[in-house]
Amino acid sequence: MDKVFFIGIIIGIMTRLIMLNLDKKQYPTQPNVLISQLVLAFVASSLGALLVPALIERSYTSITFLSLAGEQFRQVRENRRDTLTELEKKQLVKRGNAFIEEIAKTYEVRNYMCIITSFATVGFYYLITSEFNISQNIGLIISTVVGVLLAFILKRIIRRDSIGDIADVRIVDISFENECILKVGDLSGITNVGLKKDRDRFLKHGVGIEIIPKDKSYINASIIQNPGQRQTIAYNLYSRLGIYRQKNEPIFTPLPRRNPKNESIVIAYLPMEKDEQAIINVIKSCPIISSAKGKNLALKNYLIGRKEGI
Repeated sequence: MDKVFFIGIIIGIMTRLIMLNLDKKQYPTQPNVLISQLVLAFVASSLGALLVPALIERSYTSITFLSLAGEQFRQVRENRRDTLTELEKKQLVKRGNAFIEEIAKTYEVRNYMCIITSFATVGFYYLITSEFNISQNIGLIISTVVGVLLAFILKRIIRRDSIGDIADVRIVDISFENECILKVGDLSGITNVGLKKDRDRFLKHGVGIEIIPKDKSYINASIIQNPGQRQTIAYNLYSRLGIYRQKNEPIFTPLPRRNPKNESIVIAYLPMEKDEQAIINVIKSCPIISSAKGKNLALKNYLIGRKEGI
């Protein structure tokens, strides 16, 4: 019992560690948040590992501990939401409420993954040792392998699609019309840049970006045009590559704008380092938030630029 219990806990914690690489790309996880996540992973894994022997002993009241744990993890979600909302005031580029909610939900769901993998590991051990008369050592090895495989399967299942799955990204020119009207690609009228020094900075350090929905799909277009998704893209650029502006220079805040000609999104962005390939990779890796999905489903049988059904 002791061995499989600790193995169940280890598998549960390892499940959380598998997810940390993605977390680091989206929001800070070190050092304090990393430690808190590992502690919560230990608590969740312990609950999952203890649940199997409790059920075998017909201690059904142990289910109440799961409900208490669920309530605690929901509280973690609310705390993370409140913290990120407070930090919005300090950001040069806002995350936006939709992205904050996505992050908070992720914190909650991944604790449940720890419970599932530790419960499955211990449960599978009891199943094969009692029903198939397999020795304890072999049972430990098999259940460990099953737990690790389940962790990777869950990671695959909850994997969020990214912008690169639904859109192509290309670099376009930044220019000005009538001396001060910012133009990105073939879309003009993005904003009015009155000061010459600001226009010079756009031309010297700025990068024009166009995000074009794949397959001329209105569904893909509706996702990248969602206000929360647009803000997520802008923040992802800022968090990964920085931005060449100060707090008192709002004119340089990236403003995603819709191009009605092809339903694309264009952005004028000033990175700290003008690496075009890195910019493309960052946008393609930007996660698609849940609130941006499921919009305009009535348009699934139509193509951009062609109104008749297909």
